[in-house]
Amino acid sequence: MASILDTFCGVAEESTYGTAITSGFRGYEAQSDSFTREVEYIESVGFRQALQTVRSDRHDTISIGASGAIETDVLTKGHGLLLKHMLGGSSGPTQQGGTAAYKQTFETSDDGPSGSYTVQLPRVDSAGSLQSFTYEGCVPTGFTITQNLDEALKLTCDFDSENEQMSTSASSPTYPTDADVFVFTDATIEVAGSAINTFTSFSLTGDLGMNTERRFLKGSATKLQPARSAVPSYTGSLEGEFTNAQYEAFRDGTIFQLELICAKSTAIAGSYYPTFHVTLPKCKFTGSTPVASTDDLTRLSLPFTVLWDGSNAAVKVEYTSTDTSF
Repeated sequence: MASILDTFCGVAEESTYGTAITSGFRGYEAQSDSFTREVEYIESVGFRQALQTVRSDRHDTISIGASGAIETDVLTKGHGLLLKHMLGGSSGPTQQGGTAAYKQTFETSDDGPSGSYTVQLPRVDSAGSLQSFTYEGCVPTGFTITQNLDEALKLTCDFDSENEQMSTSASSPTYPTDADVFVFTDATIEVAGSAINTFTSFSLTGDLGMNTERRFLKGSATKLQPARSAVPSYTGSLEGEFTNAQYEAFRDGTIFQLELICAKSTAIAGSYYPTFHVTLPKCKFTGSTPVASTDDLTRLSLPFTVLWDGSNAAVKVEYTSTDTSF
């Protein structure tokens, strides 16, 4: 008999959009289950003698796909696969200095995500049976990266799915060994190349501008792979104690580079450490004035927007681990 503790989240990269993978799933320690089937109901009602309500043979159910998100604490190993198609571009893993450290780099692009995944989320029913739910054709549509005080680094990736089905058997996912989580004591925030030690939280959210409604009159409801149809937006927020230099940057409309650097204290080898490094080359604070209080230090909330300098990636994530492949 299975229990709720047998529920898992498995991810595999597809070779062809919407063609489900049946094995070789990477296990991710997802912290919520939000994948759901999306359904349209079409009713036909017209004048009919003695009609009581919508006739049962005039009520059609059409599955139009699914959507959901994978929310995880970021581990020091194994997260590259989830990141590979999140921003649009990826490279690596590249060996660092002939050591066991390898760097993977992920960058935004004008094209957006072009690859897709199969995601498995088996659920346990009331009889103790593990029922396989498989989501094929999963394409990233957005993401959130957060680092708060007293918490682990979190990554949430939003997906559009071509289809939810239960015909693919539940797999046996593999998990990275000897992995740890990045926590708040591993994190530093740099503004214009200088570490700022007064922030208590960082968040970055991306809307990838993907069209997920590519359905046509073709004899089925199966959609085409999502494609970029709008200008992406990347926004975030910094929270912390009031410092005049940061307020002046907001007041003056200063454009600056912002970085979140999460690095473990134990090296993989030499000067190479497990690292999750977010670089935003061009940012601008969008508010606001600091707020004083009689029972706390003056606080400053600094929403920001990410801009593009015309050459560098608007968002770059560098992930250093011992992974030799995504």
